[in-house]
Amino acid sequence: MRAIYWVRDDLRIHDNQTLFEFGQHSQEGIIVWCPTPSFLRAGGFRKLFLLQSLDEFKKQLETLGTIVLVQHQSAATFLPNLVQSSKVDRVYFSASQMTEEKREESLLTKQLGGRIRPFGPQNTLLHRDDLSFPLKDLPEVFTQFRKKVEASLEVRLESPAPKTLPHPFPIEGDIESLDVTAEIRSLISRGFQNEKIRAGEAEALKRLESYLWGSNRIQTYKETRNGLLDWEDSSKLSPYLAAGSLSPRRVYFELQRYERERMSNESTYWLFFELLWRDYFKFIAEKSGVKIFGGLNPPPILSREFERWSVGETNDSFVNANMRELNATGWMSNRGRQNVASYLAKTLGVDWRLGAQYFEQQLIDYDASSNWGNWSYLAGVGQDPRNRVFNTVKQASIYDPDGEYQRKWSR
Repeated sequence: MRAIYWVRDDLRIHDNQTLFEFGQHSQEGIIVWCPTPSFLRAGGFRKLFLLQSLDEFKKQLETLGTIVLVQHQSAATFLPNLVQSSKVDRVYFSASQMTEEKREESLLTKQLGGRIRPFGPQNTLLHRDDLSFPLKDLPEVFTQFRKKVEASLEVRLESPAPKTLPHPFPIEGDIESLDVTAEIRSLISRGFQNEKIRAGEAEALKRLESYLWGSNRIQTYKETRNGLLDWEDSSKLSPYLAAGSLSPRRVYFELQRYERERMSNESTYWLFFELLWRDYFKFIAEKSGVKIFGGLNPPPILSREFERWSVGETNDSFVNANMRELNATGWMSNRGRQNVASYLAKTLGVDWRLGAQYFEQQLIDYDASSNWGNWSYLAGVGQDPRNRVFNTVKQASIYDPDGEYQRKWSR
């Protein structure tokens, strides 16, 4: 059988059911990556990280005997033509919870019919089919979700990694591929390299091992996770989870092993707790559709207040420092994200969707469901909609008492 594996946010060999099934059931096959709308909206830091992650994944797959076609065109444009010209029998892919991606999946299903073979999303700790309730009954408040899940926790074992992959089939005609190496070099030359966040599956697994077993910093995670200056204060696993270079199940099972072999405390639980938050937003996105993006309201209008916020030129030095760090590195702490989001939506009264869109552009670890879920949550229009307003002056006094962080990112 001749097949294609259409890859998106599942850039890893380990715990990748779609890749395993592609390898098991195909005699000939190739892997195809096409730019998503979100990738095309990405700024330099995020685009570089994704391309570097893709490049590392591509090299890994080539050692297993297959090839990866990296395309300029959208999947809905490119794949039907390739399927037709190369007489492809199956197109494998990992399903998504997000609206744009699901729309593309539906379009391809209409075009390719029975050739499409989707597998459940590969980006959650819990499989949606293993929840003790149907998705339509997903609680509207995270705490209720967490309690239901913890009462009957079931985490599937990781999918085995393929040892070999099908040989590539011949491709008819000339296909112009994206020059990933040239794109990466161009972005680095323009200053978009974050030296602290190295891309790819090997780096993801290395970071997991280092944070747990090497430094043991997991033992104080709950106390230090809001730190602003020390890179080791938080796990920094989110970029790899977002790109699909790291499986949340691998994190969970490694965390379980750590608790058995070294220690279990509130901090080790807290990393699991945040994996549940991440799952919750993905299930919310699947259940609510466009609602997580603010519904079908008219698009937000740019304002001078938003522009000053985006470049770190507001009247608040703590907000400014966080925004300048984001613009200079593609990274911002969780504490910073909460403060700048509250300030934009509540203090300045700017449409929160502008902030969510800006984070999509700038953040290396942008994850659609977590980003939009958290922004709507902090704006008071999402899950558990209470009127949360962060006192940024008080927050700065707690998390940056000596002003060291603000001085570092001052102008």
